[in-house]
Amino acid sequence: MIDKKIYRYSNVELLDVIKNGTDKSVIKKAESEFKSRNLTLEQKAKIESDYLKYKEFQKERKNKPLTREEWLTFFILPFFTPKPTGRNDHYSESEMERFEKYGFTEKARQANQVKLFGIIFWFVIIVCLILIFN
Repeated sequence: MIDKKIYRYSNVELLDVIKNGTDKSVIKKAESEFKSRNLTLEQKAKIESDYLKYKEFQKERKNKPLTREEWLTFFILPFFTPKPTGRNDHYSESEMERFEKYGFTEKARQANQVKLFGIIFWFVIIVCLILIFN
């Protein structure tokens, strides 16, 4: 929601800004946008229930651990991930930014730890190869 204009917010996002926002001018804009959508009482009740689900999912997301695939990616490719055509960012860095932006605090913590283990792993492998071939 950081880079979106207020008129592009979903109804649930607007409700979240109204209930949890800190900037009074943004809250007023969100309230006026919400009112301008001319929602019926049934629609507003549905949005309230969707908002409760949204907050529940937000809490669950905070504590989700890394999946096996994410764990392996951060461990095996901690610093030399190839850049696919059309992307100028590093995979590990972009995933870390995504974790922080969307509130995956547990995943971000685990990813940092696994990246460190991956760097240590590759360092030990390189040292062993140097010792074997010398």
